[in-house]
Amino acid sequence: MTTEIEAPARRFLHICYCCASTDQVVNFFVDGLDMKEVMRNPIHPSDGSLLGIEGEIMSGAAFVYDKRGPRTSSSLEVQEWVSPQMTGTPLSDASRVGMQAVGFAVPDLEATIQRLQKMGAKIISRAPAPWAADWVTIADQNGTLIDLFEDTAVPLGESRLRHLRSTVTDLEVSLPWYYGMGFIDVASHDLESGDFVNLQGPQGTSALGRAHRLKLPDEMCELVLVEWTNPASHGQHPVDANHAGWFRTAVSVDDTVASYDRFLADGWTFEREPRQVELSGTAVPDMWICFLNDPDGIPFEFVQRPRSAFRPERTATES
Repeated sequence: MTTEIEAPARRFLHICYCCASTDQVVNFFVDGLDMKEVMRNPIHPSDGSLLGIEGEIMSGAAFVYDKRGPRTSSSLEVQEWVSPQMTGTPLSDASRVGMQAVGFAVPDLEATIQRLQKMGAKIISRAPAPWAADWVTIADQNGTLIDLFEDTAVPLGESRLRHLRSTVTDLEVSLPWYYGMGFIDVASHDLESGDFVNLQGPQGTSALGRAHRLKLPDEMCELVLVEWTNPASHGQHPVDANHAGWFRTAVSVDDTVASYDRFLADGWTFEREPRQVELSGTAVPDMWICFLNDPDGIPFEFVQRPRSAFRPERTATES
């Protein structure tokens, strides 16, 4: 695979949270993290082959944004599974390969922690990260991980979805793939401790690794890729589309079919050909989507949403 073709991805569109109860998860993000539900695709039967599942499935989804709304912020797609039912548990070992957590900037970290604890969240770790002086990782009622850090420039009563954190096997293999998608560098960090994600090395030694932060051109939300060496990153991302927790990520492209054709000609591998999808119950027009996996099997979608559908993101102090 080479990466000399035009990179199509411009921004995160949504990050999928698989669950057994949409309402429970939506309420957690709306009441606990000051987000808002903008639209919902009600539970309905559909062809499971779109997600690599044989036969008919029953599922629905709600789309939750920060208070700037869908023309500026990325969203969480909270997908409820009825048939097949949920499988597995959210990732909890920071050295396990896959989508680990999403991260939020909040204006008052202490108040946010207290509010989320009252809703059933548990603190997993609290320690400085190389890029955030006061970093907290919590698990929600389902065990799904969320990173929090304070940014007083975020308005009170709001939050900002600021990163997706994933563990990878080998950064030298992963980074060319992500550059080809359209991600650009933010910063690299040597990790001399895993305390900020509750990770220790063998026999109580300090965890060691590297983190590389990336972003897409049209927004501030980052992708944080972490390779652990002590202990080593291990395993792979869950393969079942109905696996509990963070499962897949959608990025917006101007033309799904054209991007698919260019990437396919350049040697990229896709899970399935592009398909047109109807999001009934929402204001979003029918969209062309297709799926591909990163080198560790983390699923991504190309979703056709042109740049003209969005407003430029401003910094928190400008918001």
